[in-house]
Amino acid sequence: MAGPLLKEQLIKPKHDWKKLTDQIVEKLELKYEPVGIYLIPAEHAERYEKFFENFAKPNGRLTYCQAVDTVRGAANYSKLPERPDVLVLKAKDFLCSAGAANLGFYNLPEPIKNGERDFLLRRFPSIETSKVTREMIPHFEAGSTSSMVVFKLSKAPVDPHVVLVFGNPAQILSLEGPYVMKTGGRLEIDVLGTCGVCAEMTVSPLLNRKMNLSTLCGGARSHAFKDPTEMGAGIPGIEFPELVENLLARQNIPKRQDLTKELQ
Repeated sequence: MAGPLLKEQLIKPKHDWKKLTDQIVEKLELKYEPVGIYLIPAEHAERYEKFFENFAKPNGRLTYCQAVDTVRGAANYSKLPERPDVLVLKAKDFLCSAGAANLGFYNLPEPIKNGERDFLLRRFPSIETSKVTREMIPHFEAGSTSSMVVFKLSKAPVDPHVVLVFGNPAQILSLEGPYVMKTGGRLEIDVLGTCGVCAEMTVSPLLNRKMNLSTLCGGARSHAFKDPTEMGAGIPGIEFPELVENLLARQNIPKRQDLTKELQ
């Protein structure tokens, strides 16, 4: 009975992702709609993967950033005749080994893992500082991920584990207040500008179970994201519906300039 139950859970999302997408795009005036990410674990992968077997696979290798850029509609790096709204990726499809390793497909190549490569590229003054920095980049356990589904959020075939929102600083700023609106507090951001889309926007929100921001990274901007004013936020999928609800609720909050002078 596990198969039919799992299919019911996977194929029928709990939320109306098309409505949520339309609401956040309209409210923030986003150029591109958010992207959903669903990770298929290596353990019992066959139980999951069969439900996504009819979705598009890239016809060649590409970076994770390029896959995200493709499904959101900015470009088509899939080498397929038509740009897909949903892409299924396996380890063999990745052009960026660091991205694939961060996402749990396999181990980092040793020269990157031990800090030697970034030291030789003069990014750090010593191998030790390079290695420490690399170790602190958010990543899943090597071999824990079998495949992943990257999709335009309005076309979500499944409830995403994480939602990626891209926009200019003012648009991403608009998410911060609504995110803590009901609980209060502040956001502590896990950012370095290295492995921006894979580690900072995808892995960090899942490991730390909270929204994270990213200014993207050199690799992302070199391979895919060409707008220098663009940054992003990664939100755990389970929190995204409430974030949109809070965002819309803030439309009814008085503006500071509307208050009496004593309260401004």
